[in-house]
Amino acid sequence: MMLIAEQFSERTISYMDMALESACMALPTTFAHHSARKVVAEKIVECAKVRRQTLGELTEAGRRAVAELVMREKGLTVADAHGLSA
Repeated sequence: MMLIAEQFSERTISYMDMALESACMALPTTFAHHSARKVVAEKIVECAKVRRQTLGELTEAGRRAVAELVMREKGLTVADAHGLSA
């Protein structure tokens, strides 16, 4: 297994870190634990692995992960959030 530092440039790693910090600031206090932060970080890494490595793209991936965590906690789906559930 390759380490993150071996997979990405220093710039991308820096962007990933900034995106993680930005996204985690939006986490509700009920999610102020390591496992929630880890989920957000994993989504950011997934984004970077498919060569979407700008700060904006990585930040958006983090924000989506936060939104998914909050929706899951509330028992909602993406369809519910968009008013598409039946």
